[in-house]
Amino acid sequence: MGQASLHTDELYQGALARSADMSGSSGARAGFWPRLMSHRGGRLGLIIVLAYVVVAVAAPVLAPYSPGAVDLVRRLVPPGLRTGNLLGTDQLGRDILSRIMHGARVSILVGLATVCISAFVGVGLGMVAGYYGGVLDRALARFTELLLAFPYLIFVIGAMSVMGPGFWNLVWALSFKGWVEFYRLARALVMSEKNREYVEAARVLGRSDGVILTCEILPNIVNSMLVLGTLRMGNMIVMESSLSFLGLGIPPRMPAWGSMINDGRRYMLTSPWVATFPGLALALLVLGMNLLGEGLRDVLDPKMMEG
Repeated sequence: MGQASLHTDELYQGALARSADMSGSSGARAGFWPRLMSHRGGRLGLIIVLAYVVVAVAAPVLAPYSPGAVDLVRRLVPPGLRTGNLLGTDQLGRDILSRIMHGARVSILVGLATVCISAFVGVGLGMVAGYYGGVLDRALARFTELLLAFPYLIFVIGAMSVMGPGFWNLVWALSFKGWVEFYRLARALVMSEKNREYVEAARVLGRSDGVILTCEILPNIVNSMLVLGTLRMGNMIVMESSLSFLGLGIPPRMPAWGSMINDGRRYMLTSPWVATFPGLALALLVLGMNLLGEGLRDVLDPKMMEG
């Protein structure tokens, strides 16, 4: 019995090591930061995203004015150092730079909260459905197909029309369909992993299904989930800005890039800076998120790591 147990333990450890080599998780942990820093796009994306995060966190300190301070005497002041408003003012005399800084907090928080909720629900359901299959898998497959039949933006517009503008209403509306992509990817990865040697060895050792899913399979698919989450966050930020542009997202009392662009479109011919600077801030952040996501994909991809 002792020799058999020892042999089983060796089988388990060997299978686990081979799986880790195949997935590239050990190599990713060992050389993650050097590889990311050597990746031109990933490095640039990380710098952009970190800069936005710093500005968002320190917005109350860095912003030269209050984002809601109205000064009708100084409405539509052009950008410039001499005017005291580096990026100009809007139609109500509010400082655009200050509103962009505070708007970054809204966009990043909405994107982060939506991705976290979507990933938690989607990965959890996807792992269970992919591992067990059966009735639950078929039911979730039909439900996700039903959700995918609706265009994302139209679906969220309908949800926000019912719930009304609000930060958490927007997060829940985006998350209600956002989990589908995480579910589909997690399900596919678990279905390919559950029959590998290290999982079979864990079953022989008497590991429970919960331990196998969380301690054996999850570490081997988390890299793919991280890449998907990074890429989806940029999309969620665009969705938030689109809904705010339509007046269905963040309430008007809170500075949001989408509503700032909507306010400035009426002044594009006379005061183009009102809409241009928030639009550039949105485009640069989404570009940074996409570059970072692509860099993470290349760094964490085992095939890329072999090169």
